[in-house]
Amino acid sequence: MKTFRSLFPVALAATVLLLAAVTSGCDNHSAAPTAQATTHVPSAAAATTAQTAPAAAGAPEARQGTFTITGTMPSGLKEGDGVTVTLKALDPKGKEHEVVATTKAEHGRFTLTGSVSQPLPGAVIFSPHVYARMIVESGTFTVVNNGAGSLVVKGGHYNDQVYGYEWMPAFVAASKAANAVDAKAFAGVNVLDKKAMTAARKATEHVYDSQQKIEHDYESKILDGNADPLLKLFVLSHNSDVKRYDDAKRAAMYAEYEHSLGAKNPVILHMRMGEAMVAKSKKAQATVGIDKPYKDVVVADVSGKQVKLSDVLAKNKLVLLDFWASWCSPCRGEFPFMGKVYKEFHKQGFEIYAVSIDVDHGEWVKALREESAAGRIPWINLVDPAGFGAKSAVAYGVDGLPSNFLIASDGTIVGVNMREWNLKRTVQAQLKKLAGGHGG
Repeated sequence: MKTFRSLFPVALAATVLLLAAVTSGCDNHSAAPTAQATTHVPSAAAATTAQTAPAAAGAPEARQGTFTITGTMPSGLKEGDGVTVTLKALDPKGKEHEVVATTKAEHGRFTLTGSVSQPLPGAVIFSPHVYARMIVESGTFTVVNNGAGSLVVKGGHYNDQVYGYEWMPAFVAASKAANAVDAKAFAGVNVLDKKAMTAARKATEHVYDSQQKIEHDYESKILDGNADPLLKLFVLSHNSDVKRYDDAKRAAMYAEYEHSLGAKNPVILHMRMGEAMVAKSKKAQATVGIDKPYKDVVVADVSGKQVKLSDVLAKNKLVLLDFWASWCSPCRGEFPFMGKVYKEFHKQGFEIYAVSIDVDHGEWVKALREESAAGRIPWINLVDPAGFGAKSAVAYGVDGLPSNFLIASDGTIVGVNMREWNLKRTVQAQLKKLAGGHGG
């Protein structure tokens, strides 16, 4: 089961938090999430008619000034007046993504205007699941569909070069073909049917290889060519080609760009902060593995009432501490499996202590209503609204979602990051063990 990826990801493990979560994205690792809920293809933008990266030698060091971004509301979202469209970008100090501009759509169209002091990674956001990445810089931009179901932002000196592959005819054709195969393989498949799901996944295991190769070849022409350092930095910050650029090579490349651009470049600053966060996360993860003692946390429910994990554990034989977020599709994709296990074993002493790390309280409440209406989350639901910086998430070294920990009544962690059918097997085995059986 895939872990949901951040909006602005990096493949280098040490920079796990780089450009993460402009929409509070739920993982800080290597591959980008879909730009629209209807496709597996990353979003973005820029024009070229050949499969070669545009030359960038002699590019300006900074393109400050005003920008104008126009477009039509994506299909699938409510039409008409009043729909909010937001532009976020990495702040100049590299700490977080901040709102640069916001507007209300009128008759299905929108215009975002503003100014920036330097080019910065960002995104035009329509909802937590629908957005288009871009480099926010001086210029005129248009948000359109690339023809394969993904949003792209066209325009801008750096933007057109960083995301140019995503509208190339070959990439669009490969994306459409892959999406068709994927849709056909999973059409009508019950997610709880292990045999059917296994067959569908096997049929689509390499379906996106062609478009990924186009993307990687495009980016390598920039990274290995004579492009200016800032362009290379933007490209490397979301590149996922770990075969050509392993951790050691990436570290050397980042060091080179830092030397050229300065340690105060926002992307460099964010990357360095990410390194520190990764180190802290790994240290925490080492303390919460299987057979390690659990860590007590206190998190609030929808009414604001504080709920202690230890209190829940005292009343049950097994408690699943589950970290998720409303914008994490794989997290919500786990709910049918969790619901089946909950229904089967709750009366035997199994409980779920679910912690959302949603920054947007409203989005969390909306997700609760949606999932509750579908009868999928009858367990304890809480929110620790600080993203990956939430105290509970930090305590358990959570740097990706979904993330879970199965805790026995004696406070021992007996399972970590169980997915789908594996959750049932683990819970069943542990309950049998606690009842005096052999488990297994």
